[in-house]
Amino acid sequence: MSNSDNFEKKINALDEQRAELYKKTTWAFPMALIFPIAVLMMTAITVPEAAMVLGSISAAFSAMVYYFLISVPFGYLKSIVRAYLLQEFMSIYHPNISYRYQPEKNQVEHIIRTSKLVSCNQYDEEDVIKGTANNINFYLSEINLKTSSGKSTTTVFQGMLFKIKIPGRRFPSARIQSKPGLLKKMFSNFVEKPLFGFWYDTNDREKFEQELGPFFPFIRHLIQQQRDIRISTEGNEITILMKSNMKFLDDPKPQLGRSFKDEAYYKKIGEQINSLLFIVEAFAGKLDKKEVIERLELKELEYRKLGLDKEFRE
Repeated sequence: MSNSDNFEKKINALDEQRAELYKKTTWAFPMALIFPIAVLMMTAITVPEAAMVLGSISAAFSAMVYYFLISVPFGYLKSIVRAYLLQEFMSIYHPNISYRYQPEKNQVEHIIRTSKLVSCNQYDEEDVIKGTANNINFYLSEINLKTSSGKSTTTVFQGMLFKIKIPGRRFPSARIQSKPGLLKKMFSNFVEKPLFGFWYDTNDREKFEQELGPFFPFIRHLIQQQRDIRISTEGNEITILMKSNMKFLDDPKPQLGRSFKDEAYYKKIGEQINSLLFIVEAFAGKLDKKEVIERLELKELEYRKLGLDKEFRE
């Protein structure tokens, strides 16, 4: 059996499990609604003073049962489908890249705290890909960073996270931001680089220009597309936060009532992975200036198709 046949067999098996799970909703969903209503009506007649309490408890119980009976298994199926699609795509188009996929949170809190690019106290992360390409270690994921105080919660950054480790490089300690806050401008050492559309703070300006100068045109391009770009460098590591509404590995969003065998979904995953790996390659210095410019002209169209700059065009 060829790899392609094996892949199709796996997806078919997962889609059959999805279809079976979908059948369960024909009775599980109505029961989740009817049960708490029935409890509320019965207790309202027999024990009226306890009706609201028992009704609330039964509603919570129904929701929990539905969650573990339907939502949890479907979430597991989605993660397996993504893993198989990534495996198939990477084996065909990037066979020399070793990687590992994890659907849940991994290192986001540690990375954000050490980068000092965002102040927050809630760290949501999903669809983590860690890998190695040409001895360059990379880590990318979709993140949603928030601050919460009391009952108030505010999203402070939502988009893609990159962490790239490049053997042999010696970057200065530096931060680059396209939109630093007013307080950072007034009470920190941030200096504007108007030609490239960003502000920066570093402990060694000469080394900053020498080591990071070649990346300035690419950073400007990302800023023009995404508006909110934040970069931190230290030693041989680069951390990048790129605002986007890409819906990484989730576009179109899988639905329980829709087949996993969706060519549009497969194609979208391929476009997303290629675009993100291009960013990794560019910051790793594996592309010369001419190649970056040529590929940027093509990638700009892909960014628009992927919705990377959608929120700034609407």
